[in-house]
Amino acid sequence: MTATTTTSAPTTATTTTVAPTTATATTALLTTGISTAAATAIALPMTVSPTTAASTIARVSFRSVYSTFTNELLNPSSTAFKNRAAMIKGQLELVFYRAFPSSFKSLEVVSFRGSVINTMDLSFESPFPPSNTQIKSVLINAASRVSGFDIEGSSIIVN
Repeated sequence: MTATTTTSAPTTATTTTVAPTTATATTALLTTGISTAAATAIALPMTVSPTTAASTIARVSFRSVYSTFTNELLNPSSTAFKNRAAMIKGQLELVFYRAFPSSFKSLEVVSFRGSVINTMDLSFESPFPPSNTQIKSVLINAASRVSGFDIEGSSIIVN
């Protein structure tokens, strides 16, 4: 009887590191020359970094000197509140869209109080929302173009 010894040649494993990317797995596989069919057996490390914009709310108030305050303006369900809110939103929302086209998202009228102090929330999505000074400047410039209400420039408060 003769014993046979078999020796295998050493094998070498190759490790490939894939840099983080925002590409999809299929794109990464196709650009490395690996077929989609082969992809089911291969797991590639990938990092996807989502981009998120910061959301900022600026509370803004201003006085309308020539408007008359009524108790109906205290009630958000009243016709007087809804009409005044729609009038302000309809005119100022466009002003803010034009002034801050890449970051302005919405304007919501929050409340009215005595001597008609108008309070609204402006919503911005951007890594760099406008400053309080920029927002105030937009309102001051809009004062001469609005109708149905007035904006007393010295009464504007942002945040």
